Amino acid sequence: MVRLFKILSFQITRMVSQDTILSPSQRALIPKSKMDVESIEHLTPLSPSTLAPLIPHLLTWIQDSNWPISQPIIELLRKHPSIVIEPVRKVLRDEAGEEDDGAWKSNCLNGLVVEMERGFQMEFKDELVRMAKSPTNEELEWETMDVAKDVLGELGITLDESSKPPSDKDGDSVSK
Repeated sequence: MVRLFKILSFQITRMVSQDTILSPSQRALIPKSKMDVESIEHLTPLSPSTLAPLIPHLLTWIQDSNWPISQPIIELLRKHPSIVIEPVRKVLRDEAGEEDDGAWKSNCLNGLVVEMERGFQMEFKDELVRMAKSPTNEELEWETMDVAKDVLGELGITLDESSKPPSDKDGDSVSK
């Protein structure tokens, strides 16, 4: 158990340290454990500009939807979609320090992206199309491909349209 905790602690620290270095007062705001639901009370009143550098660190706590802290963090982040887009995009692109974490991607999609307004969802078009067309093994296992297709469908984007060649004014395909 201690060994598992050290491994998880190392992975979370590695992922968190990738983007931002937090001041001691900012670090004090980050949940200390998966059980630290009370810490959300201190985060809720923060302005978007104060909360923004904390987002990559908070996203690490939604890697496992069974953790008690996961849902309260998702609810907090849903209130701030504009500052969540880039950190979530990094998770979906495997640029957040973890390579092909299907569970984390699924939690970001289902917990955040699916619940966003259309304009914010459109910000993820490239990632959603990639997941729907060429899912990784982890994305297949966690069914993120299906969620991506659903979001694209709600946005009125079909996979055929996203790869169609340009057309002329009459709608005929133009060959290059």
